[in-house]
Amino acid sequence: MTNSTTTTLTLSAAENALPGMSNGGFACGAFAGLVGGTATVVLRHGVPLAVPLTATGDGTKAAVTHGDTLLATAAAVEPFVLEPPVRASMDQAEHARRSHPMRGIEHPLSDCVVCGPDRDDGLRVTSGPLPGHPEVLASPFVPTERFAVAGVVRAAAVWGALDCPSYPAAAMRERRFCLLGSLTAHQRRPIEVGEELICLGWTLDAGNRSVRTASAIIDGSGAVVASARAVWVELRRQP
Repeated sequence: MTNSTTTTLTLSAAENALPGMSNGGFACGAFAGLVGGTATVVLRHGVPLAVPLTATGDGTKAAVTHGDTLLATAAAVEPFVLEPPVRASMDQAEHARRSHPMRGIEHPLSDCVVCGPDRDDGLRVTSGPLPGHPEVLASPFVPTERFAVAGVVRAAAVWGALDCPSYPAAAMRERRFCLLGSLTAHQRRPIEVGEELICLGWTLDAGNRSVRTASAIIDGSGAVVASARAVWVELRRQP
C-alpha cells in the first residue's frame, strides 16, 4: 500500500461470539472504521479479543494482523441501501425472537454478544423466523448505553446487529453452523440509545457451502437505517 500508516487496536473481551473470539460483525465494524466506515471486510481468521492487533492501511484499504497471521482485510465501497423483502412490526419481531429455533439449547454461539439470548450485557438481537415469512429472520433492536458513546451507538455495534440476523435462515432452521466470511455494510444515519428498531435478514442465494445473505435495520416508519450483504460458510465438520 502506498502512503500507508500503521496503528494498533484492541477489541473488547466482552464482544465475543465463540469464546475468546470476536463477534464477526463487531470485528468487521471496527475494521471498517479504518477505511471510512462503509466497506467490505473479509475475515481470514478468527479475531482474538483483548490483545493488540496491528492495522496497516492507506484510508481506502487496510489489513489487520496479529503477529504473522492475517486476520482481515477491509476496502472502502460506495454507499448503498438494501431494501428488505418484507417489513415487520415490533410485535412481529418480538414473536420472531421468541421463536429462535435454538433458544434454550447450549451451542457454540450461545454466549454471542449479539444473539446470545441470555447475555444481559449484549445486544439481544436473537433473530428468529418472521411469522408468515420463514425465510426472513427478525428481531427487535433497542440499543443501550453500553454500546454507545455520548448517546450514539458505536458503528461496531451496528455492524454486529447486521451480522447475526444475516445468518442463513435454512441453516438456522436445520441447526447447521456457519461462520461469517465477509460483511459489506453502510449506515445511513446515527442510531441513538433507546431507539426502537427492527433487524431483518434474508437469503440471496446459496452454493455448496457458502450462502450469500443480506440484512437491514429499519426504524418504526419502515425506513432503512443500515443494511449489509454477507457471505457465510458452512462448517465442514459440524459441532
